[in-house]
Amino acid sequence: MHSSYTEALVVTPNSVDADLARSFLQDGGIPSRACSTLAELPTRLMHGAGCVVIVEEALIDEEMPALREALDSQPPWSDIPVILVANEDAELRAMVERAFPNSGNITLLSRPLHPLTLLSAVEVGLRARHRQVQVRDLIAQREEALRQRDEFVAMLAHELRNPLAPMRNAVYLQKSLPIDDPTFERTRDIFDRQTTHLARLVDDLLDVARLERGKVQLQLKRIDLNQAVAAAVEASQPTSLAAGHSVEVELSGDPLPLQADGVRIEQIMSNLLNNACKFTPTGGRISVRTRNDGSSAEVSVQDSGVGIDPEVIDDMFNPFTQGDQTLARSTGGLGIGLTIARRVANLHGGTLTAHSAGRGKGTTFCARFPLALEEKAAVPRPSSETGASTPKRVLVVDDNADIRDSLGMLLGMWGHQVSVAESGEKALELAKLDHPDVALVDIGLPGMNGYDVAQEIRRVSSGWDSSIKLVAITGYGQPADRERALASGFDRHMLKPVDPAQLEKVFAD
Repeated sequence: MHSSYTEALVVTPNSVDADLARSFLQDGGIPSRACSTLAELPTRLMHGAGCVVIVEEALIDEEMPALREALDSQPPWSDIPVILVANEDAELRAMVERAFPNSGNITLLSRPLHPLTLLSAVEVGLRARHRQVQVRDLIAQREEALRQRDEFVAMLAHELRNPLAPMRNAVYLQKSLPIDDPTFERTRDIFDRQTTHLARLVDDLLDVARLERGKVQLQLKRIDLNQAVAAAVEASQPTSLAAGHSVEVELSGDPLPLQADGVRIEQIMSNLLNNACKFTPTGGRISVRTRNDGSSAEVSVQDSGVGIDPEVIDDMFNPFTQGDQTLARSTGGLGIGLTIARRVANLHGGTLTAHSAGRGKGTTFCARFPLALEEKAAVPRPSSETGASTPKRVLVVDDNADIRDSLGMLLGMWGHQVSVAESGEKALELAKLDHPDVALVDIGLPGMNGYDVAQEIRRVSSGWDSSIKLVAITGYGQPADRERALASGFDRHMLKPVDPAQLEKVFAD
């Protein structure tokens, strides 16, 4: 414990009283310091104090606001003990209550005061202060542990995304090959599903850390819950087909407008559908339904799977809880999908609940979201087709050879002219020579990093005939990473492994 938190501050305008009180405390082994006015206290409190002893005569009206402000501005863990030595009367008690409305740690000692009474009160105050400091240290240790965990998870995600990127590109390229071989198609589809699954695990790891730290920012806009559910069902179709499940979808006949983050709503649904697929045996049924429930929009996912014991069903929403705890771990996963789904639902002002009649009787998850208020119909804007784009000169910058090669083949298949660089220095050399229309730049380059590359390309490209589109393709996916990328001159920030369909939109005219 910090040495100053063992010290008592004695506030009295009478130097004789101060010396006497300090001698009593010294005899009890308690260090102390004297203050002649309340005005000195705020500075003393900033440097730490175990408790404060205030004599009635020091309570001067014009100095009280500064004292109250100092006490109110303490950190959450702190409620410094204050001992007031005064003549006992009702008026004084009322004044103390007005003077210290937000402090629950005021002790009133009546005069005449026995030295042992003062010593005992200060000892009690110092013990309470010691416990507060212990809480502070525990909070600091927890914050440091969370910071280290978040840094580790972010680095782990980056290291996993790098190999995932060329794997996803390779799958996309394989799908374009005119090979009519059942074994090739089957192994390619297995590779595709497992790559997608691994990418989802990485995303979930990052999300659970962000949600715990309150760092998830929703991009709210008006959406239709029916459309978000349909998109999630379509995305999960390969998984359900591979498992031999029958999926029934019944959407509300009326729109279900939400003011929500569409990507996050789809994430909730994807987690619920993946959970249903995971715990439903081959040939089982999964039903998805949406409906208007008055002031709320409701979506339910019901399966005919293994079910959950009703008494432990809420435990499924705790982080890293597994439904299958056997050594076989046949269902896999990290046990955080439902945690993320419920927390994201709560961020939208909604709820996520589960119901099961027991083992072997299936499970139903139900999410509710507040319906958005009606708004005037907006004039629809003409949509641009993604389709094929005009061939462009593209610079791919990445120190990973597999990523460079797979991206180069992918872009070449789309008809673009591609040059590749393994370092920032080489990228600048090629940029000055070729004047590319688009540059796909990794951030974690050796030597000159991607941020520096973007800034330098922006500088040297100012004299080119047309502006270059800079895209950061990186394994660093924290919000701060995106903000730094945009501030460095990038037009877009895309996270590895990039979905080729999303990458293709970058090149749309």
